[in-house]
Amino acid sequence: MALDLTGIGNENEFYTHHYLTVLLENDLKGLFGAWEEREAKKGVKPPHEQLARMHRDYFALRKEMERLRTAREILACQREIFPSLLDSLGYLYEPALKELDSGSLFPVIGEVRRKNGAPERWIVETVAPLAEDPDPLDLPLTTAQYGEADAARMLLDIPLSDLVTKHVFTQTEPPRWVLILGFSRLILLDRSKWNEKRYLHFDLSEILGRRAPSTLRATAALLHRESVCPEEGISLLDTLDESSHKHAFAVSEDLKYSAREAVELLGNEAVFYIRQTRKEGVFGDRGGEALDAEKLTRECLRYLYRLLFLFYIEARPELGYAPMNSEEYRTGYSLDALRDLELNLLSEESSRDGYFIHDSLQTLFRLIFEGFNYEQKPGVLAFEEQRPVFRLYPLSSHLFDPARTPLINGVKFRNGVLQKVIELLSLSRAGNGRHRRGRISYAQLGINQLGAVSEGLLSYTGFFAETDL
Repeated sequence: MALDLTGIGNENEFYTHHYLTVLLENDLKGLFGAWEEREAKKGVKPPHEQLARMHRDYFALRKEMERLRTAREILACQREIFPSLLDSLGYLYEPALKELDSGSLFPVIGEVRRKNGAPERWIVETVAPLAEDPDPLDLPLTTAQYGEADAARMLLDIPLSDLVTKHVFTQTEPPRWVLILGFSRLILLDRSKWNEKRYLHFDLSEILGRRAPSTLRATAALLHRESVCPEEGISLLDTLDESSHKHAFAVSEDLKYSAREAVELLGNEAVFYIRQTRKEGVFGDRGGEALDAEKLTRECLRYLYRLLFLFYIEARPELGYAPMNSEEYRTGYSLDALRDLELNLLSEESSRDGYFIHDSLQTLFRLIFEGFNYEQKPGVLAFEEQRPVFRLYPLSSHLFDPARTPLINGVKFRNGVLQKVIELLSLSRAGNGRHRRGRISYAQLGINQLGAVSEGLLSYTGFFAETDL
């Protein structure tokens, strides 16, 4: 069973979405096993159990925090539990003021140093009334965090995100990691990913409130000192990052080569239709103009991108566009319904050479571009023979604009060809030691992976072979 990551946010894909939801648990089994072994031999409670035991104290203190308003009161109250929280994650609670290269002071409540004395990780607390529940990255430091320090050296009225970007990570010897600790939320920043605003977010109230063992294990594994700043060797988080990249690269490579093959299929099928069905010339023969291979490539790529876009939005109902909760759309119009035909044997010539899939896709593309039933007021269902009708708002973009595909608008793709194209975009490629092909989950693919596929196709240009290749 996959890890329950409820309460853990993967902002801008700190790790790929697919890796976290499908593969992370397997890569953490060694760590969980080591914790269990240490408990059996030495009686040391695993970090996730230490976190779970904080439940009662945390929520008792939370009730007290709800009535506090001043920074000094809030700081004193939350510091009743922060030492225990840091201890459960393997850190010492050691408030200090760090002098930056600029001479300004930066308050931390914990630090991990490398063997050469350079900072490896800083832990920073935030202060805000509980009722406001702001994003910790938007909060400034307060004078209460500085104690008796010289006011001229304080960094005030600057959001923490800017402080980290402009003052902390720009040090001559900056920390690799920054853990931002608020009463309700924890945020883990990695300097190597922060320029893309990629980070991990932990909703402490949610995690401690639910006390789901799986979630607590994942939280402890991703935040614990042993995972982030080990005494020796490569950190577990770097190992996970490498595994995530390898998987993302493999999926992206699969889709990239499959997409290229799909474009070739579409281009060749367009040529077949023009020559065999419309009886027109393609290479300047039969008295017509030669077909522009570059233009045909561009239109076939656009057709392919339409399919990739539909695969993605239909797999992500939370985006609120594709009406996958509508039986009419799902079974009658969706690309997902056609995807179920990907491996059906088209044994009859009439089935292979028919145009059912083509006609279905053309209808779907038109619905996306023009919209359907969208003029009704939101929340009001239209009825046709007492059955609900789905609503699609027009996506008036270049991607689905038929004016952008004049060449292939007059072409029909046979079922056999489009079935192969959908198969290529639906299933992982064979080989590389795999025993079987698996269905690609577009719900678990990340933007970065799809971006890699798109970038891999940008330089792709088809051409007409003058000899057999």
